[in-house]
Amino acid sequence: MRLRDKITMPKRPVVVYEILPPRIIDGTIESYAERISSLLSQTHIDAINIPEVHSEKTRGKRPVEETERAEPREFGKIIQDSVGIEAIINRVTVHGSDGSQKDWLVETEEEFGIENVILVGGESGKIKYSGPSVVRLSEVVGLLNSDNGTEIFLGGIALPSRKVESERMQRKSRSGIDFFTTQVLYDSKDICKMLTYYGDLCKQNKETPKRVLLSFAPISTVKNLEFLKWLGVEIPEKTEKDMIEDESIIKSKSIEISMGVLEEILHYISKNRIEVPIGLNIEHIMSYNFQLSVELLQKMSKRYRKFCMESEIHSQ
Repeated sequence: MRLRDKITMPKRPVVVYEILPPRIIDGTIESYAERISSLLSQTHIDAINIPEVHSEKTRGKRPVEETERAEPREFGKIIQDSVGIEAIINRVTVHGSDGSQKDWLVETEEEFGIENVILVGGESGKIKYSGPSVVRLSEVVGLLNSDNGTEIFLGGIALPSRKVESERMQRKSRSGIDFFTTQVLYDSKDICKMLTYYGDLCKQNKETPKRVLLSFAPISTVKNLEFLKWLGVEIPEKTEKDMIEDESIIKSKSIEISMGVLEEILHYISKNRIEVPIGLNIEHIMSYNFQLSVELLQKMSKRYRKFCMESEIHSQ
């Protein structure tokens, strides 16, 4: 079954693993892909999600050194060929023209065999970018699919802490976005609020809500935490304090906190009968977090799949 079919079937569990393209200094893409294949053989996932790395000046000084990484599409193609699961490539829309973005998307499908793309907007609404917005480019893709027979499947980003995010999601959905991934979650408050508003908005307009993949990432060092904050991840002050109080247990603490947040979200969805389908997107953040991220992936996947089964039973 194709990833698009899994994502658009509301009651089917969907679990995705997000990983940065390897640094050039870490060796060949092939050897890196083999390592991932070995790690991921420990649990089932539906796709590999590969971000596109851009340095934005609005974020301030980067807390970790920036290094040259492999081209995401090359890495994605090898993952699809060697691991045997579909890749999702993230694409920042605001750099380049409509035409160059359109050419890139066609090339991604035709030459790399990758049809799943998450469109990512700019860092700030105050910056005048040269390229198209997410809504504009998704409309271009819709025309491309209908006129040229391409089968590009689009996702978008949802930021639970952003005001009126549910309305942004609705606009993106109407333009052709079929699923969303969230920013990394270390608190349940904003995401629960966003799912409620988005679900209500879809009901009011008699629209089917798109699936939202909840993103989580383990933390093994204080530097990891600083990097997440630099990326814009909202981490409550008490949560941060609990994690860095004793760095010797930061790994287990981050997994414990992440599992707690997931539990709160699942409980809220059940209690309030939220009809927005969800999934998981587990990130590794740093290369040395591989095994830790797989541990989180296994634990979260088990709990999430149990939730899906229980929801299925209750809905009958």
